[in-house]
Amino acid sequence: MKNREKLLDLLLNENEEALANWINSQPLLDQPDIIRELKEIIAEFEEESGIVEAGLTDHLTKFADDYEDAVLSEKLNEQMLHIAMDERDKVMDEMENAIIGIREYVIECIVTNAPNAKEMKELADKIMELEKNNGTFNPENWKDIL
Repeated sequence: MKNREKLLDLLLNENEEALANWINSQPLLDQPDIIRELKEIIAEFEEESGIVEAGLTDHLTKFADDYEDAVLSEKLNEQMLHIAMDERDKVMDEMENAIIGIREYVIECIVTNAPNAKEMKELADKIMELEKNNGTFNPENWKDIL
């Protein structure tokens, strides 16, 4: 038991609040195992003293198992959030690249006086107005036709 000495010290020389504070200060993934170690120490005390607090070790076992499940669920949810955020960022980058490509195409049609240049100029005006309305307009992006 890796935390036995610390747990014994806290059990014998401190109060329950100090014990709880120390457990809570440990890495989240280690806490269920620390609670299991605490349960083992209490079981030893009960066996040595003959004084058994009804259901305490069973309660600690269930608590440690439930707590571990909650910790693992939280860690899984954190990972899923990171994956979702990465996916969102990837999609946003793809959208940004598509917008850049469309803008470049529209500008090229206008600059080269393509057969659809008039329509592309109208489209460019609408896109620039939309960008102005949503605060994303950058005249540098449109300098070739402004």
